[in-house]
Amino acid sequence: MASRIITFASVVATLIFCSSTLFAGDGGSVMCELNVRERYEYYDIIGNNIDELQKQMNKNGTRWHDGIVYTGLTSWKIDYVYDITSKGGRYGVKSASTKVDIVYRMPRMRLAVADLELTALWNEYQERLLYHEFGHKDLAVKIASEVNEVLATVPSYGSADELAQEVTRRADEKFKRLKQIQVAYDHETRHGETQGAVLPSGNAQRLAATR
Repeated sequence: MASRIITFASVVATLIFCSSTLFAGDGGSVMCELNVRERYEYYDIIGNNIDELQKQMNKNGTRWHDGIVYTGLTSWKIDYVYDITSKGGRYGVKSASTKVDIVYRMPRMRLAVADLELTALWNEYQERLLYHEFGHKDLAVKIASEVNEVLATVPSYGSADELAQEVTRRADEKFKRLKQIQVAYDHETRHGETQGAVLPSGNAQRLAATR
C-alpha cells in the first residue's frame, strides 16, 4: 500500500454580521463566524509512463460509495453551533458559528526515472485536477455561508425546542441542496473532463474519474 502524507493548510476565518429578524424592532444583529479548514491526503503512484501511472491510480485511488475508483476526491464536513437569547418569552439566535472541514485526496507521482516531458504533462494534469476539486470546495463553503444566513434570520419562537427544530429543518434543507449541486457539478464537468482534468494514455484510455 502506498504511504500517505498529510499536509495541513492554513485555517481561514471570516467574521460577518448578519441582519436578524430576532425580535422585531430591536435593531439587533447576529454575529456569524465562518471557519474553513483545508487539508490534503496523498497516495503515492510510481511509473515510467502514463499507462503505468494510470494503473497505479486505478489501484490506489479512492473507491466511493458508487463503486467507482476516483483519481482525486474532495470530502467535506459542515458543523454549526449557535447561542440562544430570550426576550419577553421569545427565543432566538444570538450568535452562530459554522465550520467547514475540507479534505482533498490526491495522487502524488514518484518517477522511477526522471522524465521532463512526463513530469510536465503530469503537473498540468494535477493543476487541472485541483481546479476541479476546488470547485467542490467552493460549493461546500457557499452552502455553509447559507447555513449562517439561516441561523441569522430564523424568527424567534415561544420555546428553545421550537427554535432548534426550525433551525435543524432549514439547515437540513441546505445540506440536501449541497448534495444535489455537487452531483450536478460533476455531471456538468463530466468529473473534471471539461476542465481539462484528463490525461490520455498510450492505449487511448483515460485516467480514472475525479470527484
